[in-house]
Amino acid sequence: MTSFAEMRVVFRAAAGPRRGFGHLVRCLSLARALGVRPLLSLRGDAGARDTALALGADVLADDTMGVLLAMQPDVVVIDDPIAADARRWMAAARRIGALVVTVHDLGLGAHGADLAIDGSITRNVPRTAGKRTLTGSQFAVLDPRVAQMRRAPKQLRRVLIALGGGPHADLAEKIADTIVATDAYAQVRIAGGFVTAPLRRLPRITWVRPRGLAPELARAQVAVVGGGVSLYEAAAMGVPAVGVPVVKAQEATVLAFARRGAAVGVRFPASARTAAAKAVSLLNDHAQRAALARRSRTVVDGRGAWRAAAAVVAMTKEQRA
Repeated sequence: MTSFAEMRVVFRAAAGPRRGFGHLVRCLSLARALGVRPLLSLRGDAGARDTALALGADVLADDTMGVLLAMQPDVVVIDDPIAADARRWMAAARRIGALVVTVHDLGLGAHGADLAIDGSITRNVPRTAGKRTLTGSQFAVLDPRVAQMRRAPKQLRRVLIALGGGPHADLAEKIADTIVATDAYAQVRIAGGFVTAPLRRLPRITWVRPRGLAPELARAQVAVVGGGVSLYEAAAMGVPAVGVPVVKAQEATVLAFARRGAAVGVRFPASARTAAAKAVSLLNDHAQRAALARRSRTVVDGRGAWRAAAAVVAMTKEQRA
């Protein structure tokens, strides 16, 4: 474990049904790699707060920057794509002398941190994003347990669809309906995101509400995932994946994985019929699944959180010296 016994860390993340929970999950993953309590200030609604608590975060009651004055943390980690909010938290962190760490997707978010981490496969974050930058998929911040999890015995013709909750659930169900209508033996499980909602059960389609995708990914023969954290998790576990961008910004990531032979890509706006056809094609092509599994693990090895944590610890020690 890459921990520094007396280090105090506060995390600031954005989360919610529409913006997703990837920022929150990354903060929890980095906290786990650092060996610290996930003390979280959340930009999100009451539902997002409940989800954060269910996932194991210690959500701070005070979600204003005053919490930094009260806690005097050594490190403030900010994972928020809205630059204006991130800049305010960066400024507050600097006023108390904390090390400022920002976590990005595709270079989005405020620049100028002490340490900027962007694990995007596309490497869009500029070198001026921070005094020190960690870029590329080797720094993708995933749950450290993902790299250690072994694939379960293959569940033949099982497809996992994980496109998030909220407005993306309808697309997931359309893809599932098309898969089971096309393939008489396919079994589909839909991870509908972390938001509480009634779970539906249809013939050969099961909705699940996991507290982490890794166990479901481990049992899937093929995964249909968005262009966020779930795609990186599937890659790290060697699960053949169809990347389906649920927002335009994710298209660059999905296509980058496809160019490197680490996933099958679908362009935005995603067609349920196209995504389903690609998933069924993968089910029927053992050679392509094997090739994707090999290549994806070379692109994302799942140890990015450890590398990021080591950099945070080293810079904290330098600042204290």
